[in-house]
Amino acid sequence: MIQKSTDLIKYSDQGLYCELTDTWIDPHKPVKRALITHAHMDHFTFGCNEYISTPETSLIIKERIGSNINIKTYDYGKEFKINGIKLSFHPSGHILGSSQIKFNFGGEIWLITGDFKRQIDETCQEFEKVKTDYLISESTFGLPIFKWEETQKIAIDISKWVNLSPDRTSILFCYSLGKAQRLLNEINKTNFKNKIYTHTSINKMNNCYKKLGIDIFETNKFDKTQNINKFKGNLILLPPSLNRGSFLKKFKNIQTGFASGWMSIRALRKRSGYDKGFAISDHADWEAILKTLNETEAKNVFFHHGDSEALIRYLNEKNSINVLKFAP
Repeated sequence: MIQKSTDLIKYSDQGLYCELTDTWIDPHKPVKRALITHAHMDHFTFGCNEYISTPETSLIIKERIGSNINIKTYDYGKEFKINGIKLSFHPSGHILGSSQIKFNFGGEIWLITGDFKRQIDETCQEFEKVKTDYLISESTFGLPIFKWEETQKIAIDISKWVNLSPDRTSILFCYSLGKAQRLLNEINKTNFKNKIYTHTSINKMNNCYKKLGIDIFETNKFDKTQNINKFKGNLILLPPSLNRGSFLKKFKNIQTGFASGWMSIRALRKRSGYDKGFAISDHADWEAILKTLNETEAKNVFFHHGDSEALIRYLNEKNSINVLKFAP
Protein backbone atom coordinates (compact mmCIF):
# COMPACT_ATOMS: atom_id res chain seq x y z
CA MET A 1 0.00 0.00 0.00
CA ILE A 2 1.24 3.51 -0.87
CA GLN A 3 2.07 5.49 2.28
CA LYS A 4 3.55 8.63 0.70
CA SER A 5 4.55 10.09 -2.67
CA THR A 6 8.09 8.69 -2.41
CA ASP A 7 6.54 5.20 -2.52
CA LEU A 8 4.83 5.64 -5.91
CA ILE A 9 7.52 3.48 -7.50
CA LYS A 10 9.15 0.83 -5.35
CA TYR A 11 11.93 -1.71 -5.81
CA SER A 12 11.85 -5.40 -4.92
CA ASP A 13 13.64 -8.57 -5.95
CA GLN A 14 11.35 -8.65 -9.01
CA GLY A 15 12.37 -5.15 -10.14
CA LEU A 16 10.83 -1.68 -10.12
CA TYR A 17 7.07 -1.65 -9.46
CA CYS A 18 4.33 0.99 -9.73
CA GLU A 19 1.31 -0.03 -7.66
CA LEU A 20 -1.09 2.55 -9.14
CA THR A 21 -0.60 1.14 -12.63
CA ASP A 22 0.08 -2.43 -11.42
CA THR A 23 3.07 -2.38 -13.73
CA TRP A 24 6.65 -3.64 -13.45
CA ILE A 25 9.61 -2.03 -15.21
CA ASP A 26 12.16 -4.51 -16.66
CA PRO A 27 11.06 -7.24 -14.21
CA HIS A 28 13.32 -10.14 -13.27
CA LYS A 29 10.44 -12.62 -13.04
CA PRO A 30 7.17 -13.16 -14.96
CA VAL A 31 4.50 -10.59 -14.05
CA LYS A 32 1.10 -9.46 -15.29
CA ARG A 33 2.28 -6.31 -17.12
CA ALA A 34 5.84 -5.25 -17.93
CA LEU A 35 7.24 -2.01 -19.29
CA ILE A 36 10.47 -2.81 -21.16
CA THR A 37 13.10 -0.07 -21.47
CA HIS A 38 15.17 -1.87 -24.13
CA ALA A 39 15.85 -5.24 -25.74
CA HIS A 40 18.95 -6.43 -23.86
CA MET A 41 18.06 -9.76 -22.28
CA ASP A 42 19.09 -8.73 -18.75
CA HIS A 43 16.17 -6.25 -18.89
CA PHE A 44 13.64 -8.74 -20.23
CA THR A 45 12.01 -11.81 -18.73
CA PHE A 46 9.92 -14.51 -20.40
CA GLY A 47 6.35 -15.34 -19.41
CA CYS A 48 4.73 -11.94 -18.74
CA ASN A 49 1.08 -11.62 -19.74
CA GLU A 50 1.64 -8.27 -21.43
CA TYR A 51 4.66 -6.21 -22.49
CA ILE A 52 4.79 -2.52 -23.41
CA SER A 53 7.70 -0.91 -25.27
CA THR A 54 8.69 1.25 -28.21
CA PRO A 55 8.12 -0.22 -31.71
CA GLU A 56 11.91 -0.57 -32.19
CA THR A 57 12.34 -2.52 -28.96
CA SER A 58 9.38 -4.71 -29.85
CA LEU A 59 10.83 -5.63 -33.25
CA ILE A 60 14.26 -6.42 -31.79
CA ILE A 61 12.77 -8.57 -29.03
CA LYS A 62 10.70 -10.52 -31.57
CA GLU A 63 13.82 -11.03 -33.71
CA ARG A 64 15.61 -12.43 -30.67
CA ILE A 65 12.93 -14.66 -29.11
CA GLY A 66 10.19 -15.05 -31.72
CA SER A 67 6.94 -13.25 -32.51
CA ASN A 68 4.70 -15.22 -30.13
CA ILE A 69 4.57 -12.45 -27.55
CA ASN A 70 1.82 -10.05 -26.43
CA ILE A 71 3.45 -6.66 -26.74
CA LYS A 72 1.93 -3.19 -27.16
CA THR A 73 4.01 -0.36 -28.60
CA TYR A 74 4.06 3.41 -28.32
CA ASP A 75 6.28 5.85 -30.19
CA TYR A 76 8.60 8.20 -28.34
CA GLY A 77 6.66 11.07 -26.76
CA LYS A 78 3.26 9.43 -27.35
CA GLU A 79 1.31 9.62 -24.10
CA PHE A 80 -0.74 6.61 -23.03
CA LYS A 81 -2.67 5.77 -19.86
CA ILE A 82 -2.74 2.82 -17.49
CA ASN A 83 -5.36 2.97 -14.73
CA GLY A 84 -5.71 6.69 -15.43
CA ILE A 85 -1.96 7.40 -14.99
CA LYS A 86 -0.20 9.07 -17.93
CA LEU A 87 3.00 7.45 -19.23
CA SER A 88 5.35 8.05 -22.15
CA PHE A 89 8.63 6.74 -23.57
CA HIS A 90 11.58 9.04 -24.30
CA PRO A 91 14.94 8.21 -25.95
CA SER A 92 17.67 7.13 -23.54
CA GLY A 93 20.50 6.91 -26.10
CA HIS A 94 21.55 3.44 -24.86
CA ILE A 95 20.77 1.36 -27.97
CA LEU A 96 18.19 1.46 -30.76
CA GLY A 97 14.69 1.71 -29.25
CA SER A 98 15.91 2.20 -25.68
CA SER A 99 13.75 4.38 -23.47
CA GLN A 100 13.39 6.46 -20.42
CA ILE A 101 9.92 6.06 -18.93
CA LYS A 102 7.97 9.07 -17.69
CA PHE A 103 5.10 8.73 -15.20
CA ASN A 104 2.74 11.64 -14.59
CA PHE A 105 0.92 11.20 -11.28
CA GLY A 106 -1.54 14.09 -11.49
CA GLY A 107 1.18 16.61 -12.26
CA GLU A 108 3.97 15.03 -10.20
CA ILE A 109 6.54 13.63 -12.60
CA TRP A 110 8.68 10.53 -12.10
CA LEU A 111 11.32 9.57 -14.66
CA ILE A 112 13.12 6.24 -14.95
CA THR A 113 16.25 6.61 -17.10
CA GLY A 114 16.72 2.92 -17.84
CA ASP A 115 20.22 2.31 -19.20
CA PHE A 116 21.37 5.51 -20.88
CA LYS A 117 24.33 7.26 -22.45
CA ARG A 118 25.06 10.84 -23.44
CA GLN A 119 27.67 10.28 -26.15
CA ILE A 120 26.62 10.70 -29.78
CA ASP A 121 25.65 7.42 -31.42
CA GLU A 122 24.28 7.51 -34.95
CA THR A 123 22.75 4.04 -34.60
CA CYS A 124 20.11 5.16 -32.10
CA GLN A 125 18.20 8.26 -31.07
CA GLU A 126 20.00 10.75 -28.86
CA PHE A 127 19.17 10.97 -25.14
CA GLU A 128 16.25 13.34 -24.55
CA LYS A 129 16.36 15.79 -21.65
CA VAL A 130 13.17 15.43 -19.63
CA LYS A 131 12.28 17.56 -16.60
CA THR A 132 11.10 15.62 -13.57
CA ASP A 133 10.36 15.83 -9.85
CA TYR A 134 11.65 12.35 -9.02
CA LEU A 135 14.43 10.64 -10.97
CA ILE A 136 15.35 6.96 -10.88
CA SER A 137 18.77 6.80 -12.51
CA GLU A 138 21.00 3.92 -13.45
CA SER A 139 24.53 4.10 -12.00
CA THR A 140 26.37 1.24 -13.71
CA PHE A 141 29.55 3.34 -14.00
CA GLY A 142 28.88 5.61 -11.05
CA LEU A 143 32.49 6.22 -10.03
CA PRO A 144 34.74 9.22 -10.85
CA ILE A 145 37.30 6.92 -12.48
CA PHE A 146 34.95 6.33 -15.39
CA LYS A 147 35.37 8.97 -18.08
CA TRP A 148 34.81 7.92 -21.68
CA GLU A 149 37.00 9.06 -24.54
CA GLU A 150 35.49 10.12 -27.86
CA THR A 151 34.02 7.13 -29.67
CA GLN A 152 35.85 7.93 -32.89
CA LYS A 153 39.20 7.80 -31.07
CA ILE A 154 38.37 4.27 -29.88
CA ALA A 155 37.44 3.28 -33.45
CA ILE A 156 40.77 4.63 -34.72
CA ASP A 157 42.59 2.65 -32.01
CA ILE A 158 40.80 -0.52 -33.13
CA SER A 159 41.73 0.14 -36.77
CA LYS A 160 45.39 0.64 -35.83
CA TRP A 161 45.33 -2.48 -33.68
CA VAL A 162 44.24 -4.55 -36.69
CA ASN A 163 46.39 -2.76 -39.28
CA LEU A 164 49.59 -3.19 -37.24
CA SER A 165 49.14 -6.98 -37.16
CA PRO A 166 48.72 -8.09 -40.80
CA ASP A 167 49.90 -11.63 -40.01
CA ARG A 168 47.36 -12.18 -37.26
CA THR A 169 43.62 -12.62 -37.09
CA SER A 170 42.14 -9.88 -34.90
CA ILE A 171 39.13 -10.99 -32.85
CA LEU A 172 37.14 -8.29 -31.08
CA PHE A 173 34.51 -9.41 -28.58
CA CYS A 174 31.51 -7.11 -28.19
CA TYR A 175 27.80 -7.36 -27.41
CA SER A 176 25.74 -8.39 -30.42
CA LEU A 177 23.04 -5.79 -29.85
CA GLY A 178 23.97 -2.11 -29.72
CA LYS A 179 27.74 -2.26 -29.21
CA ALA A 180 28.48 -4.13 -32.44
CA GLN A 181 26.38 -1.78 -34.58
CA ARG A 182 27.92 1.30 -32.96
CA LEU A 183 31.44 -0.04 -33.51
CA LEU A 184 30.77 -0.85 -37.15
CA ASN A 185 29.40 2.64 -37.73
CA GLU A 186 32.45 4.27 -36.15
CA ILE A 187 35.05 1.96 -37.76
CA ASN A 188 33.49 2.75 -41.13
CA LYS A 189 34.56 6.38 -40.63
CA THR A 190 38.24 5.44 -40.23
CA ASN A 191 40.70 4.43 -42.94
CA PHE A 192 40.06 0.76 -42.19
CA LYS A 193 41.01 -1.18 -45.35
CA ASN A 194 40.61 -4.73 -44.12
CA LYS A 195 37.63 -7.04 -44.17
CA ILE A 196 35.27 -7.33 -41.22
CA TYR A 197 33.58 -10.63 -40.42
CA THR A 198 30.66 -10.81 -38.00
CA HIS A 199 29.06 -13.64 -36.07
CA THR A 200 25.53 -14.83 -36.90
CA SER A 201 24.06 -13.15 -33.80
CA ILE A 202 25.57 -9.82 -34.86
CA ASN A 203 24.38 -10.24 -38.46
CA LYS A 204 20.88 -10.85 -37.17
CA MET A 205 20.90 -7.59 -35.21
CA ASN A 206 22.50 -5.72 -38.12
CA ASN A 207 19.62 -6.80 -40.35
CA CYS A 208 17.13 -5.78 -37.68
CA TYR A 209 18.69 -2.31 -37.48
CA LYS A 210 18.48 -2.02 -41.27
CA LYS A 211 14.77 -2.90 -41.18
CA LEU A 212 14.38 -0.01 -38.75
CA GLY A 213 16.11 2.42 -41.10
CA ILE A 214 19.62 2.46 -39.60
CA ASP A 215 22.45 2.35 -42.13
CA ILE A 216 24.89 -0.36 -40.97
CA PHE A 217 28.28 -1.02 -42.57
CA GLU A 218 28.19 -4.18 -44.69
CA THR A 219 30.27 -7.04 -43.30
CA ASN A 220 31.13 -10.59 -44.25
CA LYS A 221 29.49 -13.49 -42.46
CA PHE A 222 31.79 -15.38 -40.13
CA ASP A 223 31.62 -19.14 -40.45
CA LYS A 224 33.96 -21.25 -38.31
CA THR A 225 34.01 -23.91 -41.04
CA GLN A 226 35.74 -21.50 -43.44
CA ASN A 227 39.46 -21.71 -44.17
CA ILE A 228 41.08 -19.88 -41.26
CA ASN A 229 43.74 -18.39 -43.54
CA LYS A 230 41.16 -16.06 -45.10
CA PHE A 231 40.76 -14.28 -41.76
CA LYS A 232 44.45 -13.36 -41.41
CA GLY A 233 44.95 -9.60 -41.33
CA ASN A 234 41.23 -9.01 -40.93
CA LEU A 235 38.81 -8.32 -38.07
CA ILE A 236 36.20 -10.68 -36.64
CA LEU A 237 33.46 -9.42 -34.30
CA LEU A 238 32.19 -12.09 -31.91
CA PRO A 239 29.88 -12.09 -28.85
CA PRO A 240 31.72 -12.40 -25.50
CA SER A 241 30.20 -15.84 -24.84
CA LEU A 242 32.56 -17.28 -27.48
CA ASN A 243 35.72 -16.22 -25.64
CA ARG A 244 36.70 -19.73 -24.70
CA GLY A 245 39.58 -22.00 -25.58
CA SER A 246 37.49 -24.67 -27.28
CA PHE A 247 36.18 -22.14 -29.80
CA LEU A 248 39.43 -20.25 -30.40
CA LYS A 249 41.83 -23.18 -30.59
CA LYS A 250 41.36 -23.62 -34.36
CA PHE A 251 42.95 -20.20 -34.95
CA LYS A 252 46.74 -20.42 -35.17
CA ASN A 253 47.79 -16.81 -34.79
CA ILE A 254 45.30 -14.43 -33.19
CA GLN A 255 45.05 -11.34 -31.06
CA THR A 256 41.95 -10.76 -28.97
CA GLY A 257 40.27 -7.61 -27.68
CA PHE A 258 37.16 -6.71 -25.72
CA ALA A 259 35.08 -3.55 -26.22
CA SER A 260 33.56 -2.57 -22.88
CA GLY A 261 33.55 0.29 -20.41
CA TRP A 262 35.03 -2.10 -17.84
CA MET A 263 38.22 -2.15 -19.87
CA SER A 264 39.05 1.30 -18.48
CA ILE A 265 40.05 -0.45 -15.24
CA ARG A 266 43.68 -1.45 -15.78
CA ALA A 267 43.71 -4.30 -13.26
CA LEU A 268 40.54 -5.80 -14.71
CA ARG A 269 41.94 -5.44 -18.22
CA LYS A 270 45.05 -7.40 -17.19
CA ARG A 271 43.03 -10.15 -15.51
CA SER A 272 40.53 -10.48 -18.34
CA GLY A 273 42.79 -12.56 -20.57
CA TYR A 274 42.27 -10.33 -23.61
CA ASP A 275 45.32 -8.98 -25.44
CA LYS A 276 43.72 -5.56 -25.71
CA GLY A 277 40.88 -3.69 -24.02
CA PHE A 278 38.91 -0.89 -25.67
CA ALA A 279 36.99 1.26 -23.18
CA ILE A 280 33.74 2.04 -24.96
CA SER A 281 30.40 1.90 -23.18
CA ASP A 282 26.73 2.36 -23.95
CA HIS A 283 26.19 3.64 -20.41
CA ALA A 284 26.72 7.11 -18.96
CA ASP A 285 30.02 7.81 -17.22
CA TRP A 286 30.42 9.76 -13.95
CA GLU A 287 30.23 13.22 -15.53
CA ALA A 288 27.30 12.27 -17.75
CA ILE A 289 25.30 10.99 -14.77
CA LEU A 290 25.88 14.24 -12.87
CA LYS A 291 25.08 16.28 -15.98
CA THR A 292 21.82 14.39 -16.40
CA LEU A 293 20.81 14.88 -12.77
CA ASN A 294 21.31 18.61 -13.23
CA GLU A 295 19.46 18.86 -16.54
CA THR A 296 16.38 16.97 -15.32
CA GLU A 297 16.08 19.54 -12.49
CA ALA A 298 15.07 16.66 -10.22
CA LYS A 299 14.99 17.49 -6.53
CA ASN A 300 14.76 13.84 -5.53
CA VAL A 301 16.81 10.96 -6.93
CA PHE A 302 17.01 7.21 -6.50
CA PHE A 303 19.83 5.08 -7.95
CA HIS A 304 19.75 1.48 -9.14
CA HIS A 305 21.66 -0.85 -11.48
CA GLY A 306 25.16 -0.12 -10.27
CA ASP A 307 27.48 1.27 -7.62
CA SER A 308 25.92 4.45 -6.25
CA GLU A 309 27.85 4.98 -3.00
CA ALA A 310 30.26 7.55 -4.48
CA LEU A 311 27.41 9.40 -6.19
CA ILE A 312 25.36 9.52 -2.98
CA ARG A 313 28.36 10.78 -1.01
CA TYR A 314 29.11 13.45 -3.61
CA LEU A 315 25.50 14.67 -3.83
CA ASN A 316 25.09 14.74 -0.05
CA GLU A 317 28.20 16.91 0.22
CA LYS A 318 26.83 19.26 -2.43
CA ASN A 319 23.44 19.23 -0.67
CA SER A 320 21.71 20.05 -3.95
CA ILE A 321 19.58 16.94 -4.49
CA ASN A 322 17.65 14.81 -2.04
CA VAL A 323 19.00 11.26 -2.43
CA LEU A 324 16.40 8.68 -1.46
CA LYS A 325 16.34 4.95 -0.86
CA PHE A 326 13.55 2.72 -2.06
CA ALA A 327 10.98 1.71 0.54
CA PRO A 328 11.20 -1.97 1.52
